[in-house]
Amino acid sequence: MDVLFLHTPKFNNYYKLIGFYSFVLYPPIGLLGLADYLTKNHRTAKIIHLGVEQQQSGCIDFDKIIAENQPAIVGLDLHWHFQSYDAIEVARKIKLAHPEVAILLGGFTASLFAEEILRDFPFIDFVIRGDAEIPLLQLIRHFESDKTYGEIPNLAYRQGAAVALNPTTYVASSAMLDSMCFTDFTLMKDYPCFVKSFSRYLHIPGLSEPFQRLIFGGHKVYPVYIGRGCVHDCSFCGGSNEAHALIGGRRCVATRSVDSIVSSIRDLARFGFDSAGFYHDCCPPEQADSYYIAIFEELKRLNITLDIEVERYFLPNARFIESFRGLPGKRSSIALSPHTHNEQLRKKNGFYRYSNRAMEDCLDLMGAQGVNSVVFFACGLPFETREDLENMAEYQRQLRKRFKRMRVKTCMIEIEPGSDMSRNPSKFGLQLERVSFADYYRYHSQPSRNHWLEMGYARCDCPDHAEVSEFFCSHFCERFKAGRASPLICNFLAALWKVGAFRALDKILPLKEQN
Repeated sequence: MDVLFLHTPKFNNYYKLIGFYSFVLYPPIGLLGLADYLTKNHRTAKIIHLGVEQQQSGCIDFDKIIAENQPAIVGLDLHWHFQSYDAIEVARKIKLAHPEVAILLGGFTASLFAEEILRDFPFIDFVIRGDAEIPLLQLIRHFESDKTYGEIPNLAYRQGAAVALNPTTYVASSAMLDSMCFTDFTLMKDYPCFVKSFSRYLHIPGLSEPFQRLIFGGHKVYPVYIGRGCVHDCSFCGGSNEAHALIGGRRCVATRSVDSIVSSIRDLARFGFDSAGFYHDCCPPEQADSYYIAIFEELKRLNITLDIEVERYFLPNARFIESFRGLPGKRSSIALSPHTHNEQLRKKNGFYRYSNRAMEDCLDLMGAQGVNSVVFFACGLPFETREDLENMAEYQRQLRKRFKRMRVKTCMIEIEPGSDMSRNPSKFGLQLERVSFADYYRYHSQPSRNHWLEMGYARCDCPDHAEVSEFFCSHFCERFKAGRASPLICNFLAALWKVGAFRALDKILPLKEQN
């Protein structure tokens, strides 16, 4: 095999309410496209999801994996910083047992820290920064022949004792994205297990799949690959316009065609998913409404009944909402992301795109059309005060009273490599706790560190980490929705979990497996 891709979730995490769990269950959605691109260019490639492997086999036997596939190159996605420890340790284990196999990393986090990773971890051979299609194809050719890598775009590699960083000159075009299939799950080993058990946010080892669906919901959702790049520069986002330029030299957005996206959604229905997620609204604002409407009209023509979850960074117009209303899916929804009720705070953080009044008018229109909506908020933003948190909690209460088809979700912001906050902390009055790759690696090696409630930075003259996390649990908890009683409920259920009550209940309840 030319390339064996291994997706490594963040395996070892601990939260008192659910014990040990794993997350980052979705591989980067470009990974299937990359495997498809190689096969179309007469190369052999496969994806193994190590979470699926662990569930199917009871353990992860790397010797067996390498012996069965005999790859020349093992490619590990290190896209999200949460994977920093696990991906590196998987690479370490493989190289120790099989030094003949080349180890390649890719993804946003690997791209940003390529030089540091190659310098500090000698068992990593290559990092492809940014887009990887043509660089990977060229790497395979040179690896099996002359082992000269100086002309391969976007490649970082070790040259003697030094690290060589080739220029990031390759960025995928829309035509390239349209030539690839991002939803051929047959390229992933044991893909039915992925669809059934890992198409959600987290997984708890040892609990039956029916019981986990009872806890987390059984809706199987997968993100749709819309395109690459972004036109926005939100303060906290590691996938912003400037971040893309830093990661891989991308200065423009490349979107897929309507036909390609509809084909992907048909694939998702065929492979057994319940919902398709349009979570990255990368289209230029002036084109977005007509672009999505064309997709919706084609889905209606084909009577594709998957639920559609679409996030919009700008407010959708009336035509968009009317077209969306006619989709066959019963649980479809439109998500808006104001992040905070404070319009001045939105401006300071680079994501003021509409006023609260305009958003409320849009929610009114969606409600009148019978369209479900979700509004996302965040706490922990730079310049946020205690008063902002209190006012945001009250604003959410008022929204819930007024809009009956609307749900509210709130999360805590966490530092992301490549974001404006991480590049320019003084601009936002921040003191960063994580700067280098080593910082992320060490942080994620500790299971008890809770990314749900830890920001990774301190803010000057703002509520500290402890105060924000306490406020979050008392006012923004989605699971219990019990206000100040939420932490008490959480502690009570954590005690039940600790004594094994949930595992006992799992054995007692007559829950049935689903296909």
